[in-house]
Amino acid sequence: MDKKKIPKESGEITRREFLKDAGLVVGGAAIGSTVLLAACGPGEVTTETVTDTVTDTTTLTETSTAPGTTATVTETASKFICPYCSAEFATLAALKSHVEAEHPAEPAPSPEVEGLITLNVNGKSYELSVEPGWDLQYVLHNKLGFIDVKTFCYRGACGSCTVIMDGRPILSCMMLAIECDGKTIETAAGIADANHPLIPAYINNHTMQCGYCTPGFLTTVKALLDRNPNPTADDVVEAIAGNMCRCGTYPQHVIATLEAAEELGGA
Repeated sequence: MDKKKIPKESGEITRREFLKDAGLVVGGAAIGSTVLLAACGPGEVTTETVTDTVTDTTTLTETSTAPGTTATVTETASKFICPYCSAEFATLAALKSHVEAEHPAEPAPSPEVEGLITLNVNGKSYELSVEPGWDLQYVLHNKLGFIDVKTFCYRGACGSCTVIMDGRPILSCMMLAIECDGKTIETAAGIADANHPLIPAYINNHTMQCGYCTPGFLTTVKALLDRNPNPTADDVVEAIAGNMCRCGTYPQHVIATLEAAEELGGA
C-alpha cells in the first residue's frame, strides 16, 4: 500500500511525523482470516493479504455523484473460509459467529486486524486498512475519494478539511484515521446529497468565489444548525471563526446560514 509523502523543511519535523511518533502503538493478530482491502483512487486498487484463507475475490465499483463532483470508489469483496470445515462466509463477523457456534473448542478468528478500521461516511460503511501515521483527511480524500474534503494548510489552521464526526465539526487533517474506527462522518458531499437548505442558500447568496474553502464552511455551519437551529449572526460568526477564505466571502456565509435556519424552522 502506498504511503503518503510530505516534503520536510530543513531542520523541522513534519506534522505527520509528530502525529505518527506521538506514542501511538498499534498491535493485533489475525487468526484464520483474510481481509482484502481496496485503496480507492482513480484506476488504482491495492490488495493486502493478512492470511491466505481467501479463495475468491470480486471487484465491485460504485460511482456516487454529488453536485459538481464525481467520486469512484473501488472495493474488493472477499470470501472468508473457515479453517476447520472450509465453509465460506462474506464477512469476518459471520466467520467468527460460525466458528463459535460450530467449533466451540477451536480458537475463534479475531476481528482485531492491525490497522483495520470501519468508517460510516455520508451514510455508507467503509472498511479499510490504515497506517498509524495517516490522518483522516488523507484517508477520506486520497483513499476513499471524497474530494470535497480539502486542505489549505495541513496544520489545522484553515478549516478547509472540516468534516462532521459524530455530530461535531472536526479538523480531519489533525485527527489520526486509526483513532476514528466506528465513527460516523458527514462531508459537504453528504450535505448536498441530502438536499439540505444550506445548499440553495449558499448558491443564492454567492458564498463562494474560487470555492475551495466552501466545503469546510458548509460542514461547519451544518454542525452549528444541528445543535442550534435558531442561531444569531454572532453565533454564526463565532462558529466560522476557524475557517479561512482567501476570497473574503465571510459576510455571505452568515447571511446564507441564517436563511437556511429560517427555512428549517428557526426564527
